[in-house]
Amino acid sequence: MARDRDRSAREFIWQKVPKVSRAREIVIDGETWVRILRVKVFGSLASVESKAGAWTLKRVGWFRTRISIRAAGTETDLAIFTPSWAWFGSSGALQFEGGSTYFWGPTKSYGREHSIAGPDRNPLLRFRGGPGKCRMAFVSSSPEPRLPLLAALGYYLIQLTDEDAGVIAAIAGAAAAG
Repeated sequence: MARDRDRSAREFIWQKVPKVSRAREIVIDGETWVRILRVKVFGSLASVESKAGAWTLKRVGWFRTRISIRAAGTETDLAIFTPSWAWFGSSGALQFEGGSTYFWGPTKSYGREHSIAGPDRNPLLRFRGGPGKCRMAFVSSSPEPRLPLLAALGYYLIQLTDEDAGVIAAIAGAAAAG
């Protein structure tokens, strides 16, 4: 329990994995706690690895997108994240097959900070910054076996939101030039 209190008092940076492109990880006490790898340059498939398990994350759908979460190597959805808006991941709900629901949303204006809250709506993890320099903090010291997966999902949502903003800016620029 003392280790949990120590962990909740610190921020961790999603850092690049040496010699592995498109991969980020959280390192705690010198060990990889969770790692996320974007599998392809184009596309949304990501793999997540931690001591708690391995999963895949993939955005599916076009206008009403959602994120499918599966245990690695399976074809059955373990959970679905549904954004509150058409495709932006600035807020939404993560529904697990067994009925547990977690919530993603902004905690400060302009999307500078987000959190993942548990089924009781109490924050579990807080994220600050963009994909280039994202900081994560443990808000709660209560035991939650899904924390590595939730942490990876939070970072993944930050990546997708950043990519979507870039695409929208490019389309707007092209429309203004044309």
